[in-house]
Amino acid sequence: MKFGFMNFDGRFSRILNRLTELVLLNFIFILTCLPVLTIGASVAALYSVTLKMARNEEGYVIRGYFKGFAENFRQATMFWIIELLLYAHLRILYVAAAVNGGRILTAYTIITWALGILYSLYFLFVFPLTATFSNTFLNIAKNSFIMSVSHFPWALASYLAVALPLAASFGISTRILRFSLLFWVLTGFSLLFYLSSFCLNRIFTRYMDKGPAG
Repeated sequence: MKFGFMNFDGRFSRILNRLTELVLLNFIFILTCLPVLTIGASVAALYSVTLKMARNEEGYVIRGYFKGFAENFRQATMFWIIELLLYAHLRILYVAAAVNGGRILTAYTIITWALGILYSLYFLFVFPLTATFSNTFLNIAKNSFIMSVSHFPWALASYLAVALPLAASFGISTRILRFSLLFWVLTGFSLLFYLSSFCLNRIFTRYMDKGPAG
């Protein structure tokens, strides 16, 4: 017979251990993102660990992070550069529209916001897919679109778990950012990716035995 306090102690230890892992992962993630060019590889590396954590399959999380960083660096960096170029293109279009003003600015504002959301949803799916499956660059690009559309509710839930807190903290006002800065420094990114990973695993586990289509 197990006593209640023993069960509580075991559960509390697991929660504390998980929280410690997330704090360490968050710190390493921020450090590896500082060069900016490595952000794509850092996102893929963080997902390579949090997806396993969500399935209770992780080993040494720090070692796993750097392993995922090295293995996915080339493809993830290529996707990240493409993402930056697409966002830069949207920014140029918006600035060009702002010069003309009037109705064209309103139209371009709607278009750039819509495309920006679609881009971010797509690329937030690309990086965990890169971290999970070994495939060519073009197949990952293709499968990311197919899988995100085929499993849109889970893909959207995964996206919102990350995008909404980021938008609320970094896109609304500096006051909110000041209040939430400690959260982002301690565990914000790793915690959100961890929560997002539960949704993504609902998609990826369907393909793990047979692998995604080539």
